[in-house]
Amino acid sequence: MNGLRELMDSYLATRRALGFKLAAPDKALDDFVTWMEEAGEPTIRRDLATAWASRFSRGTVLEYLNYVRQFAEHVAWFDPATEVPILDGCPYGAHRPRPLIFTSAQIETLLAAAGRLSPQVRAASWQTLLGLLTVTGMRISEARNLDDDDITLDESGDGSGWARVTDTKFGKSRLVPLHATTMTAIHRYQRLRDQIFPNPKTTAVFVARRGTRIARSTAGNTFREIREAVGLAGGPTEPAARLHDFRHTFATTTLIGHIRAGGDVDAMMPVLSAFLGHVGPEATYWYLS
Repeated sequence: MNGLRELMDSYLATRRALGFKLAAPDKALDDFVTWMEEAGEPTIRRDLATAWASRFSRGTVLEYLNYVRQFAEHVAWFDPATEVPILDGCPYGAHRPRPLIFTSAQIETLLAAAGRLSPQVRAASWQTLLGLLTVTGMRISEARNLDDDDITLDESGDGSGWARVTDTKFGKSRLVPLHATTMTAIHRYQRLRDQIFPNPKTTAVFVARRGTRIARSTAGNTFREIREAVGLAGGPTEPAARLHDFRHTFATTTLIGHIRAGGDVDAMMPVLSAFLGHVGPEATYWYLS
């Protein structure tokens, strides 16, 4: 039977071949396997996994045990004595927050609130950025990373265009089609941005108030300001609006529209999966829930 470290290497290599980056799981599993080796334990057991994870903070315990759980499921194919970590009969794992599927009215309200930000360039950036997320389902990181050169007109001459998305979550680049109205909105914003910052500080499409690329922390803080302004900060029974909810809303409304038009879901899923930049349709099916 292969040793744990050899099995870990093959497990990580297989998942990376599927497009996963696995920076955090790599470090966590290396630490876990090293701990097991030092303890002289060749087989994963629930008590051993819990003892290892108990050294970390409560939030990290769940995250790290989830990495071990997934790895243990792989190891169990080679060592039947392997025990997959569980807690009170339920598998350890990250709990995905319940998404908020925006209505058209909520999206319009969010865009209007973004337009009331100050200064003017910040308002224009966020109004255009949220509009782009609405019509493309891009991840916020993908939209923040867009450069001017990534936005190109289509050769058809109808005003439509393309957004080149690179360095994505799973390392998969793709072209996202943009409607002519979306291209018009982006170009209008770029003209305003260039008037305010005639000497660009970045190649980014979307800039913050000082003309630099919008940082991840800035994006989170700004959207919290926008959602609070329109009463979508959540409560005891309602989830708070998140930037990722624009992606959920795009995927869900696209599927609903396809179904109502008499389309076949199974035929649509690979197309939507490629559009969203997923590794495969199985990841896109989660949006149905």
